[in-house]
Amino acid sequence: MIITATEFKNKVGEYLELSQKEEVIISKNGKSIAKLVAIDENEYPATKALTGVFEKAASYDSVRVKGERLKKYENID
Repeated sequence: MIITATEFKNKVGEYLELSQKEEVIISKNGKSIAKLVAIDENEYPATKALTGVFEKAASYDSVRVKGERLKKYENID
């Protein structure tokens, strides 16, 4: 379905719901500017696999990261 940006702005909720069933293309001044589509949860398995990694990374600050990075050079003669 193709709609104008004004239509989208006035009926956002309706078009978000419709996008779960079909593509919604938004046009402005006669040109397509955006496409609203449903997310396929199975399409991004790597993202889900990294979720735990990013949660652990949040506990690192810049000082700790620098220390970990430089640690590998401590035993170089």
